[in-house]
Amino acid sequence: MKKLGFIIIPALFLLYIVGDTYLKLNHSSLCHSTGCELASALLNFDAIYLNYFGIFAALSILLLGILSYKKVIPEVLFFIVLISSLLFETIMLGYQFFASPEMCKFCMGIYGFLATILLTSSRKYFTMVIPAVIALLMALSFLAIPKASAFVTKDGTYLIQSPTCPHCKKVKEYMHKNNIDFTKIDIQDIEAQHFATFLNFNTIPILVVKEGKNITIINGDQDIIDSYETSSSDTVEIEDSVSINTSFKAVEEAGCGFASLNSMGTEKESDCTKE
Repeated sequence: MKKLGFIIIPALFLLYIVGDTYLKLNHSSLCHSTGCELASALLNFDAIYLNYFGIFAALSILLLGILSYKKVIPEVLFFIVLISSLLFETIMLGYQFFASPEMCKFCMGIYGFLATILLTSSRKYFTMVIPAVIALLMALSFLAIPKASAFVTKDGTYLIQSPTCPHCKKVKEYMHKNNIDFTKIDIQDIEAQHFATFLNFNTIPILVVKEGKNITIINGDQDIIDSYETSSSDTVEIEDSVSINTSFKAVEEAGCGFASLNSMGTEKESDCTKE
């Protein structure tokens, strides 16, 4: 049983990662799911380097396992590397679970190997690690992690707003009065905040109109209303592209401020919490 956990399964684990790395270098992979592609997109570097890191970790676990099994080095060194790798993969896989609609099967295989190696090599350490794994997953669940899903899925009018924002209420009342159908998107949604921050918008409401491949984006209550009341607005629509209106009119306030993700606490926000 001890040889299985210290040598045999680590050797299979190394072959598993080496095999996937070889396939990736030849434009293939053990995992062809959408979750695998999304997992690669979440990285700050090319996914192949994560494979190289995995090979290094698996090789380290195997070598330390052999040396520990033969009593050349203390077993604790083997378990330090193994448990560290398991907790690292817990974070990687946990983030995927909360951010992606589909999990990467290759990553799940890695996690399965690490958990099996720990279980077969030491049930005591396996039991001790379970609370740490649960704590990491709970910490990730508390975070507002953006989901890999789309808000603007079909043609229509979308309004990024807040229920307590008077500028948003002004636009919504105008649109209801003029029978303009629209879909509300709450600015509290982390995806909406990322979208607004990407455009360097620090106020709401934000209007998004999708017509085929043409998307029009307008920021500010008066600009939004003017876009409907005038035959030609300041926004120029270009086919197969996105047009953005950022030319604010001379109004006292264009909208309610919200905490920008890239300048948290530094922007002066409008007092738009009053009903």
